[in-house]
Amino acid sequence: SLQSSIGFFITSHTYTGSNGYSLRLIGMEKGINDKALERAIVMHGAAYVSESMALQNGRIGRSWGCPAVSMSEHRQIIDLIKGGSCLYIYAAQQQYASHSPVLQQAAAMHL
Repeated sequence: SLQSSIGFFITSHTYTGSNGYSLRLIGMEKGINDKALERAIVMHGAAYVSESMALQNGRIGRSWGCPAVSMSEHRQIIDLIKGGSCLYIYAAQQQYASHSPVLQQAAAMHL
């Protein structure tokens, strides 16, 4: 989709696929990211996520919607959060904030 997948996720299990060592993500917000598993939205390492890429281009590269992390750190990051961690992917989008079931529930509980 060339768009970031945002919101709350639960990390699942690892596997090795076309992007190498990767982490499956389960979207927790209906209508926002709940199709992440079937769309194969996963965390993976990518060569375009690096300080040199950011300095050269003014930004890092873009994935097809997956959260990508640096190749030099991807195994360490994935192994640290796999198996049931809560992952929140932020974007400054008012539409998300006003439609997020998780944020709405937290607001209702005054969290």
